[in-house]
Amino acid sequence: MNSKIANIIVGYLTPLAWVDKIAGMTQIAQMKQGEVIKRFPVSCDMTDEDCVEGCYDELMPSSKRRSVIFFEDGSFTFSRQQGNKIYYESRLRLVCWLNYKLIEGGCGSSGDYIISILKALPAMPQNIGDLLALSVTVQSQVPRSPAIFSKYTFDELHSQYLMIPYDYFALDVITRFHIITECIEPAPGGCTEC
Repeated sequence: MNSKIANIIVGYLTPLAWVDKIAGMTQIAQMKQGEVIKRFPVSCDMTDEDCVEGCYDELMPSSKRRSVIFFEDGSFTFSRQQGNKIYYESRLRLVCWLNYKLIEGGCGSSGDYIISILKALPAMPQNIGDLLALSVTVQSQVPRSPAIFSKYTFDELHSQYLMIPYDYFALDVITRFHIITECIEPAPGGCTEC
């Protein structure tokens, strides 16, 4: 379910002018290079065929990209049930890397990009398919540190992308919604209560 929610949020952020490479939920892919095992964030939506040409570095910082955004899984939990409504809470981490050279021609401020993300998210809960009253809230900003990327193998070439004129941040996102049990698999005539 978190993958579905990440893709919904991707839909809100894709229109932002500075967004270059964006992916929904990621998983860690491991690749052996000689005796070294390297770890990369790879979109859960990618197939084996997508990776034939080498997709492992698609979400890694690159001087050729304005930005890279992807989501890491936090948790997905059942909250409560009231009658035929089941309430859930989803936690995701949005990871963003910025290349100010290509976005602004020099220096910038990650705060401006965080604000644009906050503005792109819906202010009011929305019904999206069988996810009802879906609210997306940025709970907090993760302290700025290379630890944001510690799950992944950043060799010397990639670690330079964590210094000026590049920047990065991560946001912890909470999504709450409910479903109506009769609407999970609607009857042939459709579900009128949704």
